[in-house]
Amino acid sequence: MKFKDMQYLRPNFDELISRGRELVKSVANADSFEKSLDSYMLLDTMEKDVATATTLCYIRTSIDTNDEFYKAEMDYLNEQIPRIQEIINLIAHAVVHGDYKEDYKNKFGQHFIDKYVVSLSTFAPEIIEDLVEENKLSTEYGNLMASAEIKFEGEIYNLSGMEPFVQSTDREMRKKANYAMWGWIAGNKDKLDEIYDKLVKVRHNMARKLGFENFIPLAYARMGRTDWNVEDAKIYREQIANSVVPFANKLYLEQAQRLGIDDMKNYDYNLEFLSGNPKPLGDEKYLVDKALNMYSVLSPETKEFFAMMVNRELMDLSTKPGKRGGGFCTTISNYGVPFIFSNFNGTSGDVDVLTHEAGHAFNGYMQRNVSPEALCDYTMEVAETHSMSMEFFTHPWMEEFFGEDCQKYYYSHVSSAIKFLPYGASIDEFQEWVYTNPEATPCERRNKYREIEKKYLPHLDYDGIEYLENGGRWQKQSHVYSMPFYYLDYTISQVCAFQYFVWDMKDHSTAWESYMNCVKRAGFVPFKELIKECGLKSPFEEGCIDSVLPGLEEFMASLDKNKIA
Repeated sequence: MKFKDMQYLRPNFDELISRGRELVKSVANADSFEKSLDSYMLLDTMEKDVATATTLCYIRTSIDTNDEFYKAEMDYLNEQIPRIQEIINLIAHAVVHGDYKEDYKNKFGQHFIDKYVVSLSTFAPEIIEDLVEENKLSTEYGNLMASAEIKFEGEIYNLSGMEPFVQSTDREMRKKANYAMWGWIAGNKDKLDEIYDKLVKVRHNMARKLGFENFIPLAYARMGRTDWNVEDAKIYREQIANSVVPFANKLYLEQAQRLGIDDMKNYDYNLEFLSGNPKPLGDEKYLVDKALNMYSVLSPETKEFFAMMVNRELMDLSTKPGKRGGGFCTTISNYGVPFIFSNFNGTSGDVDVLTHEAGHAFNGYMQRNVSPEALCDYTMEVAETHSMSMEFFTHPWMEEFFGEDCQKYYYSHVSSAIKFLPYGASIDEFQEWVYTNPEATPCERRNKYREIEKKYLPHLDYDGIEYLENGGRWQKQSHVYSMPFYYLDYTISQVCAFQYFVWDMKDHSTAWESYMNCVKRAGFVPFKELIKECGLKSPFEEGCIDSVLPGLEEFMASLDKNKIA
């Protein structure tokens, strides 16, 4: 079945909750493990039904935020889904504290139990209204950013549509585009402040109701983290501050020299090369055709996977008015397929989508028959390892996408990934401060971010743009609003992906075998154990980052200097 033919059915939440309560009792107290498991699997089916409806609705309202039907349905689901959280919590309690805990552990493994133990700390009926409010606020932020109509050069663009202009080889064009884009965001500063202030307060209140000192431990539990904590994150961020920031500063200096600009401003860093950033050779159809060829060669599994994505129209890729910004991959549970959403805009990021989001989708496809779904429920740093590593495994095919710009793509892809680590760390450290100080004012938050930003990104000069000079950059980062504490996971995964890249250049066969294991074993064991199984170093290990940087530097030095000017 193609995506357009998949039917959205509004769940009957009253019936689901009533039926769910009965089944939970059987999970805990059935007269045999077999009967307990039967009830558990029926609950798993119910969860998949709700997830399928929610996912279809979210995708369709993201494709067109002006669709009144799906907009109304999303509002309805945001109000109702927290009620299902209560049933999920009761399932966890029934497994962990019921008569058959050891049987479940023997069948599905210790990590299956540990995930439920962590999830139990994240919910109580008293926070249902808070969860509803959190969902509404998160949706409000997404809709606000999607509503951007920026008048520029006689046309109207959304935020994604401005990207080609902020990467222009014409410095004056970059500057004007930069002012226009940030000017729109600054013009909505008060609303962005209001939404975020409410989110911080509601999250803090939820944490207090659940017995936490603040939102941070609740956030970690909601992310499903069972084997690393805030202290691990601090140690990891210090590795970035000590090792990556100096390396990134060296790359920024080289960039300034390439561009011949002595007084680099924030808008100049969007341009890597004086001859222009690498651009893909064609439009969506061209790129998808090339990706189909690429995945056909990479492995039998990727060939089958991507052909299915194309044939069943499971991608919506190009930007258009009213479409939500950004990109994501999700799974439509009852159909056993992933879906890729993006905003192609003619930049190299279009190709990154076909490698990054396809990495997520490939994992979902490879685990489509795993049951119950809780068994392969994995944390975000695992998920992003799949996607970021796929970006590097597909390097050998980049000439088909970029032609003469291929060497530039290689350089900018690795360079931008290195430069990303300090930014990701700054977002995480900022959020840690925000939720430790939930009563801080919007002004105090911005001041703190600017202070943190100077630690990780000391090169930035905002050319007098008051909004950015005062620490407003983070408000464009949707994860801060909608997925708190997710962002560090990208950097952790990036370090794992770097390891796969260096490994792949030396021995593709064993590196790919390890990656396939990483894809198939996701969720069965916790992150640190999975990484060890796959032969990678944990990013939390002292010296991990230092061990991988030389290989990246060597690769960048090997590129044709005449083609990356």
